[in-house]
Amino acid sequence: MKPKEHEEQLQQLFQQHLLDNPMYLKEYVRQHPGNKMAWYLLGREYDAQGKRGKALYCYKQAGEIYEAFEERTMTFSPESEQSLRQWERSRRRQRFRSRLRGAAAALLVAAGVLLLPWSVNDALQQREQAVSPLPQGVTPEQVQQTKVYYVAGARSKENVGAALQQMLLQERLNSYAILASGKKTEDGRWISWPQPPDILLSVEGKEDASQQRIIYHDAESCACQPTEPSKPQAIYRSWAEQREQELVARSAVAAYVRKQGRAPASLQELNQPYPLNTLPGVTPYMEQLFEQQKEQWLKEMPAAVPGSPVPGEGPQPLAAADAAGSGMTSQGPAASGLMKPLTEPLRIIVDKSSHRLAVVSGSFIVRNYPVGLGAGRTPEGTFAITEKVRNPNGKSYGEFGSRGMTLSDTEYAIHGTNKPSSIGKDQSLGCVRMLQEDLEELFDMAPMGTPVTIGQGQLPSDVKRGTPVFHLPMFSEETNPGKVYKWLD
Repeated sequence: MKPKEHEEQLQQLFQQHLLDNPMYLKEYVRQHPGNKMAWYLLGREYDAQGKRGKALYCYKQAGEIYEAFEERTMTFSPESEQSLRQWERSRRRQRFRSRLRGAAAALLVAAGVLLLPWSVNDALQQREQAVSPLPQGVTPEQVQQTKVYYVAGARSKENVGAALQQMLLQERLNSYAILASGKKTEDGRWISWPQPPDILLSVEGKEDASQQRIIYHDAESCACQPTEPSKPQAIYRSWAEQREQELVARSAVAAYVRKQGRAPASLQELNQPYPLNTLPGVTPYMEQLFEQQKEQWLKEMPAAVPGSPVPGEGPQPLAAADAAGSGMTSQGPAASGLMKPLTEPLRIIVDKSSHRLAVVSGSFIVRNYPVGLGAGRTPEGTFAITEKVRNPNGKSYGEFGSRGMTLSDTEYAIHGTNKPSSIGKDQSLGCVRMLQEDLEELFDMAPMGTPVTIGQGQLPSDVKRGTPVFHLPMFSEETNPGKVYKWLD
């Protein structure tokens, strides 16, 4: 492509005002797939969001535009080529299904049939497809009974041996158990939950401890020939999805007890209409766990003592936030033994220096999103989510996006934005801006009452999103049409 053609395509994008709002680049590319400049700019936008796979696909479509602006040749590994081909096939299937849905919708409307929102059906379908397949002979019930531990401290034969001894002697292993080594974040201060851990060993538990079978999957942890870990890896993936649901449910119950001074009779009490919408809804698995483990949950949650104050009820100085800590010492977790992942209630940390918002549980980073802030206009300290609203001011694509969460009844909030290019920058008037897909996951994951700490130098810069995206069914009415929101944007 000649330089003149480059300029013509760029001028076309300026005329469409797409460079001022990259949010619409994706739709523009769909309508103008031949505009390689648009593909290149969309790739840059995905890169800024940490979506490297999508960025690579866009760069490949951009072809010589990418090579001209980046001053290098675009090369792909065989793995990347395969991933791109799979994504292209997936896009073709999506387009085909979209055409089928359009035809079906036209027929149903003509017949006077009211349609359920296709977006809801698509989300549920994607959620079902995202559930990890289980190995042959393993049932979902067995996954629920599985116990997973992380080895604390450095990954060594000594620490693994100490952790295994603790598993066998102190933990009741009458089902399947896994010992794993978590992946540290780039700053070495946290364990990254979204990154699958290394599976060190598994134990096929028995009532008779002498019959328990120990299977090593890591050569560094034993002087043996390790067994291929595909079975425990598959079980871990399904277990991890269940663990996230349990974490959100336990955190919501803890927040409810702090606020109401009593435990909910059922999880349905968490799904009341606005302004009592602790959570949008709950899954059948969450309800099952609550019925089975309600008393145990309350015993294991020190913060869930009836009548205890809501953390962050009114801004607190940063020192109070630091007292909670990251769940780790300066040297990391304890020197040896076991760690049980995601047992502490969820907290939110906002790091002004790295422009990141993390959902954390103890020493684990569950998610780490890019955010837009307001530099000195964004206050530091500890707050709590005191209001959750869907489509503030009646809009899903307005200045506050599709969701908003007020911080300690102030004019500050975590909300969406119609200026996605401001993410990672200090352009807000003090609020925390998020990309829509990140915000909507956070809204489902963080219950009302979740503590929010805003400070500096607390989080790594690497973006960590969940696969699959965490999603809850919507049982309650969460809009508030009677209020005009005037958060500090």
